[in-house]
Amino acid sequence: MAFMMVIEPVKSYKTAANALMAVEKCSAAKESKCRFFITEYMGPTEKHQGRFFPVFVGMAAIEDGLHHHFNVIG
Repeated sequence: MAFMMVIEPVKSYKTAANALMAVEKCSAAKESKCRFFITEYMGPTEKHQGRFFPVFVGMAAIEDGLHHHFNVIG
C-alpha cells in the first residue's frame, strides 16, 4: 500500500521563481551538484498554502550541508 508523506517547508516562497533564486543565492547549493525540485505546498496547514519550496534529494545533499537551509529527502 502506498504511503503519503507531507513535507512541511522550512521556508516557503510566493513564486517558484523566488524559490529558485533562493537556491541560486545559497552558497552551499552553489557548490553542490545535488538534484532538487520545487514543489507547491498543499498540506494540511494554512501557513504555507499555495506557496513554493525547494526539496533536495539524496544523502549527498545532507553531506553538502543543504539540510541547514532547505528540506532534504533521502
